[in-house]
Amino acid sequence: MTRSPMTRSAAALPLVALLAACGAPIGDDGGSDTDTAADGCVEDFEPGTDHFPDKAEPGHAENISFEYGDHYVVVTVDQPAPGADPESYLLHRCGTPEPNADDLQGTELAGVDLDRVPAIEVPAQSVFSGSTTHLPLFTELDRGETVTGVSDASFVSTEEIADQVEDGDTLEYAGGGAIDQELVIAEDPDLLMTGGTEDPDHESLREAGVPVVANAEWLEATPLGRAEWLLLAGVLTGQEAQAEELFAQIEADYEEVAEVAEGADPVEVLPGQFGDGSWFVPAGGSYVGRLLADAGATHPWDDSEGTESVELDLEEVLAEARGAEVWIASADWDTLADAEADDERHAEFDAFDDGRVWTNNKATGPTGGNQYWDEGVLRPDLVLGDLVHVVHPDLLPDHETRYYRQLDEA
Repeated sequence: MTRSPMTRSAAALPLVALLAACGAPIGDDGGSDTDTAADGCVEDFEPGTDHFPDKAEPGHAENISFEYGDHYVVVTVDQPAPGADPESYLLHRCGTPEPNADDLQGTELAGVDLDRVPAIEVPAQSVFSGSTTHLPLFTELDRGETVTGVSDASFVSTEEIADQVEDGDTLEYAGGGAIDQELVIAEDPDLLMTGGTEDPDHESLREAGVPVVANAEWLEATPLGRAEWLLLAGVLTGQEAQAEELFAQIEADYEEVAEVAEGADPVEVLPGQFGDGSWFVPAGGSYVGRLLADAGATHPWDDSEGTESVELDLEEVLAEARGAEVWIASADWDTLADAEADDERHAEFDAFDDGRVWTNNKATGPTGGNQYWDEGVLRPDLVLGDLVHVVHPDLLPDHETRYYRQLDEA
């Protein structure tokens, strides 16, 4: 569920030094002055005053949008879960009146029954998080204390949030997968943020007055599109300027790493591994497919259409990719023997014989959660740096990987 931080001084480092910094926080205190108290609430509301001088504007994310009024923001998620209808949420600055139908003319909520729209005062003070990918969004904005609930504490890899769980400041509300509705309702968080899927318990929570907000970043097809959901946390916590600044740095660093690999000869790689009867490889238009392409890697299925994975059997993979130079897995292996133990046919790939097998389990949290799945969503620049080093070791020879590790021989 979370991650480690980075200071402003780290944000100013050159690219190679930044990559070596392994994702310390790169936030900063910023923003504009308004008539607000220290807690972000408006002290003297005057209609017509702009209480959102810093506005979030996604440029890569396609599944979320923000519409600003003087004292409110309409947040719309086009697809809150696979196949689901769009949802909008009405955020308004603490200390200002809840917007009415007249205020919302010309927005996504024009003509909508506002009794059915979650209304949330911001800055939010208490967020229950349904996915570990959310946690870095808050900790990197120095708002980790806002996360007062996590669905399953055993998956938390962010040290700050893990400490809050241990201290009792952040509660587990869905250990084992089932939401403890009574606990959530009793704690009465400002909102519960979903992991981009719909749970039957969500409707009960909505009826009890707990706003349920979808974070469906995983439905974005590009690495920068997913990372840009940082802006949602910025809007919720009153840190729009910091979120924009942090994302701009991530975007610039990602593009700089991609330029390093742009002119290199493509290297054929083998993505994934065999498990539960199938081998899934990323389609060319998928999130992982984009990362591999930007790292200067190619594989036999990278021209497949779509944004999801291609399901194959192991014999198909052997026939097409036996000779791949590098194998990039996402398995919990430590050694080549572990890979062979999972399926002895793994040893038939040339990359296995050459010892060029990498997997993304290098960075783990205090309870074993994998930071690749959590922090890596916010920091595709660091993921891409790892992949360039793995695929083209001569291009970033001094890079120390954060998420990927080469398997030991024994």
